Amino acid sequence: MIAVVGNLAPPPTSRIKTWLTLNILLLAIVAALSLTYPVEELSRRLADIYFRLRSPLPTSKSVALVLIDDQSLGKLGRWPWPRALLARVVRATAAQRPAVIGLDVLLPEPEDVYNDQDLASTFREAENVVLATKITGSPQHLWMDPLPLFLTNSAGLGHVQAVQDPDGICRKIPVREMSIDGPRWALSVEVARLAKERIAGRNLRLPSGQAPQAVPAASWESFHPEFLTVNFREQYSADQRTPPFLVISAAELLAGKQFPALAGKAVLIGFGATELSDRLATPVSAQMPMPGVEIHANVIDGLMRGDTLQQVNLVSQICFISVFSLISTWLILRQPGWSGVILQSVFLLVTYAAGYSLFVFANRLVAFGPVLVAGLLSVPLAQLQNLITVNRGLSRGLHQLQETLRSTRSTEELASFSLQPTSHESVSDLQWRVNLVNELQVELASLYTFRQHLLESMQEGVAVFTTDGKILFRNAFWETFCRKQGWDPDIKLIEFGRLLEHPSWANIQQDIKGKALALESEVYLGGGFWQIRGTPIAPNKTGDPSQWMVVVTDLTARLERDQARAEALRFVTHELRTPLVSIQGFSEFLLRYPQAASSKEAAATIFRESQRLVSLINTYLDVLRFDAGARSLRREPVAIPPMITQAERVMSPIAEAATVRIVVHVDSDVPVLECDGPILSGVILNLLNNAVKYSPPGSEVNLRVTSVFGQVIFEVSNPGPAIPPDDLTHLFEPFYRARGTSDSAPGWGLGLTFVKRAVEEHKGTIEASSDHDVIRVTVTLPVPKSQKQVSSNSHPELGPIDPPTGSA
Repeated sequence: MIAVVGNLAPPPTSRIKTWLTLNILLLAIVAALSLTYPVEELSRRLADIYFRLRSPLPTSKSVALVLIDDQSLGKLGRWPWPRALLARVVRATAAQRPAVIGLDVLLPEPEDVYNDQDLASTFREAENVVLATKITGSPQHLWMDPLPLFLTNSAGLGHVQAVQDPDGICRKIPVREMSIDGPRWALSVEVARLAKERIAGRNLRLPSGQAPQAVPAASWESFHPEFLTVNFREQYSADQRTPPFLVISAAELLAGKQFPALAGKAVLIGFGATELSDRLATPVSAQMPMPGVEIHANVIDGLMRGDTLQQVNLVSQICFISVFSLISTWLILRQPGWSGVILQSVFLLVTYAAGYSLFVFANRLVAFGPVLVAGLLSVPLAQLQNLITVNRGLSRGLHQLQETLRSTRSTEELASFSLQPTSHESVSDLQWRVNLVNELQVELASLYTFRQHLLESMQEGVAVFTTDGKILFRNAFWETFCRKQGWDPDIKLIEFGRLLEHPSWANIQQDIKGKALALESEVYLGGGFWQIRGTPIAPNKTGDPSQWMVVVTDLTARLERDQARAEALRFVTHELRTPLVSIQGFSEFLLRYPQAASSKEAAATIFRESQRLVSLINTYLDVLRFDAGARSLRREPVAIPPMITQAERVMSPIAEAATVRIVVHVDSDVPVLECDGPILSGVILNLLNNAVKYSPPGSEVNLRVTSVFGQVIFEVSNPGPAIPPDDLTHLFEPFYRARGTSDSAPGWGLGLTFVKRAVEEHKGTIEASSDHDVIRVTVTLPVPKSQKQVSSNSHPELGPIDPPTGSA
């Protein structure tokens, strides 16, 4: 049969032709998609990542900033300042002998003669001030030029226009903008030009090769927009180790402080205060957009260093994508399946890293959106080509197989001639067999799928073992159960019985050999409650040995639900009954004796008891939500004494009913804790409730709160019989009660498991001890290092820790 079917793989020449055709198709699709907005936006976003991946550059040696920041506005008043004050800032900056000063402040309107003359004379004396202008948002696109008085005394003029991409992020600036007087250079370009002339005595060259210079009104006839991509440094913040620029507050200059580092630099004066709106989002912006003056500083720094960022030209971009496409499709065609996808992903990451290297070392940006599209599309296209090739090969093989079957037809007819007297009957019999096989195949597949769905959808773990304990079959829930306990899902039955630590399973090795009766037990494992059933399976007709089936059922949810219902009923019956009875009694008194002298006291009692009732319900609901995972911790400053007082007030009726006295001692130097007040109140209420519940009548329950070495310690102690060490180790586990205790005692209803989890969520510890007929539970909570050890008495504004009434 192999010799007849032959080699189904296409020849090498055909494979090369297929590979080249696939690349042409892929490049055509990428070229069409590259013109769409999503791919353009993808290219911009991928380029933005380069700026964030690049390590911070050293502080610029050629550019500095003098900011009108929050400190300046706080000391010198809100903006706008009198121009005499702005003149002082420029004069103080010029006194530091910078190469050029760029004033990123618009001055289109006159103020008064004295202040305007003062500012103009400051510009004239400095001889190196470049002023700012911009286009208004009016339909006529008018220019907001400085007053002629300022312009004639300045060293230059530059626009402060910026370009925002469709996503609202500024990535480039227009090099020139058109005006009635001719194209105007950007403020950053003018500042960099003057700085170059004054420092090095040479002209500034833009990426396009042209030098900025003044253009007469009659010297131009056409205008071509040209943009400069900004090579952003890390955005400035006050807490940086290595700031991108030397940044000085205007208030410090006006205070007379000297900054020799400004000498010879290009200095920009602009706004840095948060209340001023001169900010734009940039690829390196975090929460706050970047001030416009800092964007100009990034442009000037790039021009001064001669490493302005440029986009890779179109020819290089096409070559880059073509080489990438050829390699990608070759990888997928050579390695079909997941191996090819993984290789393609690695190659895509390597290509992106190569683009990052061009960005870092050559200041070139590759539009990586089309490259990524080519990488993503190459996988399905190459896989589709592989499928087409396989389909053609299979079709060719089936045709050859069909010819082979036809060539053997006469032999089969001769061999079965006695059974099939006519050729027509032979064809019918062959068709019937094929149909029968197909039907059996469909039925078997249906039965297999049904069995798999049935076993995998079961909420019980099922495993089948041989008589020697080896596992034959297990479903998904069995794996989940074993992994929860840290066991191997392929565990042997004997080892399984040993790990259960249950008497019923202690002799499982003898049971499986003796074909004992089915086993059934309930065990506590890994924080859950489980029912384990073992059933022997009778041998089948082939005489195979018997097998054992083990079924594991999770009873935790059922037990939690039953316990929650019971505890909720106890809570309503015991904890809520006292304030409700009090409210009912005093309400009845008011109805009968509305004019009695004690009516005011009765109304106050009703209000106080209703407030306590709401507080009790809110705290109970909060801790229930937390215990169910539907509520996270809400940390806030909490004063300990009011919280303890509230807990004592809630527990008083329960303690009085049990004839138990609660004694509370809180040290005066206990600090304010950063914690969740309602949850911590629930912890204290649980501990006090357990102590009252298991204390003999007439005894005392002590609650002591101390502060030692940056920790707050809550210790609850009560008299009672000593708890065995074995019980102490299980005291904080779910569904556990110490031996000899009763389920009928009223309680808060959440248990020590909640207490332990709440304490651990607060990064604290909890311990229980029992000696000399005294039971102690100690909770230790850490105080953050940043938290001052302030006595809670110094915070009278922190009242009783009551949950908000809205949570009820």
